[in-house]
Amino acid sequence: MAQTTLATTFKDAKIEISIDNSSFTDISGVANKVEVSGGEREVSDTFTAGTDTPIVLSGRRASLDITSNILWTADTGASDPEQIVRAAYEAATSFYIRWSPKGGDSGEAIYASRGVGVVTTPMYGFGDAASADPMLMEFTCKVPYIDASTVA
Repeated sequence: MAQTTLATTFKDAKIEISIDNSSFTDISGVANKVEVSGGEREVSDTFTAGTDTPIVLSGRRASLDITSNILWTADTGASDPEQIVRAAYEAATSFYIRWSPKGGDSGEAIYASRGVGVVTTPMYGFGDAASADPMLMEFTCKVPYIDASTVA
């Protein structure tokens, strides 16, 4: 197979959040990471008499955790990403996140949480006075699954 010429970085990614899966807030200007974990599929190994190899059966998938970091800012307005995420966590309301690694233009890949998600980790200001690093606020959203598609 020939070496790809289509590899990319995450520097142009578009990352958006929503509490209603309709009106999305672009957090690309303050977000610096999207990480997905979980989703393992249950698998069983069953042996029968007189054999040396198992029968392997697949089961259901586990939920996924989507973790993102945003830079803390002094903005306390209702449209600030930190305020949106924290409010969703504190009120246990629905939460959705989607991202397009190349910027979200028509025809590009997009990944979107599907089903109602829930913010599972809080976002409160913290930091290290001895560090020059920006304050990052990490949050995690648990979702049923992620849909991979193309931006219309």
